[in-house]
Amino acid sequence: MKSKTPVLIQLFLVIGFTALFATNLAASEHKTESDWQAKDLPFRVLNKTSIGTSLWVCGTDESLATSSDGEEHWRVKHQTTDGAVLLNIGFANDKFGYAAGTGGLFLTTEDGGETWTPHSAGRDAILQISFSDPKHGVIRTSPSLLFTIDGGANWSVVSAEQNSEDIKRYPYTFSLVALDSSHMAVMMKQGSAQYEGQGFLVTGDSGKSWKFSTIPNVTLYSFLGFLGKYWTVGTEVVHKDQPGGGYGVPVALYSSDGETWEHSNNDISACRLHMCVGCTVKGCLSANGTVTDFFSDKVLYREFPSTRELTTKWAAAGSTMCFVGNGLQCAGLKTVAAPSSGDLPSPTAVGPGPLGAPPVQGPHCIVCSMDRILIDKRAQGAYAIKLAIEIAKNGVVKIASAEGAPTADIKSRIEKQAREWIFEPYVKDGAAVSVRLNTTVQVNVVRPR
Repeated sequence: MKSKTPVLIQLFLVIGFTALFATNLAASEHKTESDWQAKDLPFRVLNKTSIGTSLWVCGTDESLATSSDGEEHWRVKHQTTDGAVLLNIGFANDKFGYAAGTGGLFLTTEDGGETWTPHSAGRDAILQISFSDPKHGVIRTSPSLLFTIDGGANWSVVSAEQNSEDIKRYPYTFSLVALDSSHMAVMMKQGSAQYEGQGFLVTGDSGKSWKFSTIPNVTLYSFLGFLGKYWTVGTEVVHKDQPGGGYGVPVALYSSDGETWEHSNNDISACRLHMCVGCTVKGCLSANGTVTDFFSDKVLYREFPSTRELTTKWAAAGSTMCFVGNGLQCAGLKTVAAPSSGDLPSPTAVGPGPLGAPPVQGPHCIVCSMDRILIDKRAQGAYAIKLAIEIAKNGVVKIASAEGAPTADIKSRIEKQAREWIFEPYVKDGAAVSVRLNTTVQVNVVRPR
């Protein structure tokens, strides 16, 4: 059953470094993009991770699949037809892993992914999740930030009756890390994009008390846990007291408690040309074409084919790298002696909407990023693009049609991004149904230099 529901979606829009973006995008044609291979799985892939030599993906129909032979063969390890849409997947170690998505569903495994056990955290979609072990974890749902110390049998509000003013100032949960049975932390931002100012909500006593801390003079783009430490990566303003003001340099910081931070002594110069973004335990995207791993004792550089389609949803295992955009794409990784500068801009990370946002009437979009600035040599100016989409009953977009775009290329790019949106399954009379939606997106088009 279908219904027409006009609604204006609150998009999580990203404003990039426009001049650099325009210059780089027009710089060259990328002959290596054809080295990426699209992987055809029996479900829509929405996220990925890796553990050891295995790659893992999750997606629609409550599906989980893995590959341990360099992405050549994939095995579906869990699937439920018309089940939840799994938005996140991760592993705390080689045995314990977790996945989560719509309808408050989260799954855990304690045997390396051979079997998965379902749990419920209520009815709201789980937008972000991190567990340190089968008992201790933190999640972000559409309205709330919650933690558990008993495997999800009970949930408590993070920092309940504490830090209320801090949370109002930093209402966006950019990244969650459950480090161990005592330590959990959330990187909070003033806006949804990676370049916004941030602070940290941290606990060192399994959630009994929470503190809010900030790090001066930094803008941080990634936050993760690795080998018992919190790590965060971004840029730092130095020499602010000198004539003419300070300047930004790359920075990587680590902490045992989320309050006291130390600078890494490893070489992070690969982040100078392009800020390091999209960090995982396997390294950071230091350019669109290079992964730099400075979390271990020895800094390693690995090269991959640069591509316009690259997103921050990437994972690597062995000599293979995969990322999720409008589908799953994989290519080879090659260890190199020095990092590549890259000739395409790196992708931008965007977090979910703010805590405490009012309930949405009509279809609720939970992943709806759209580039606000688009580059086209044949157009320039601000445009309101009408967008008609058809949402399947599992929440994925089947069809997207744009009207009012100034060029065919911009029309195609907007439609492609809209097809990557994910909605809460739309329920009518107690059953999920497909639905059509009319909305408008605002974009700015600039000409390349």
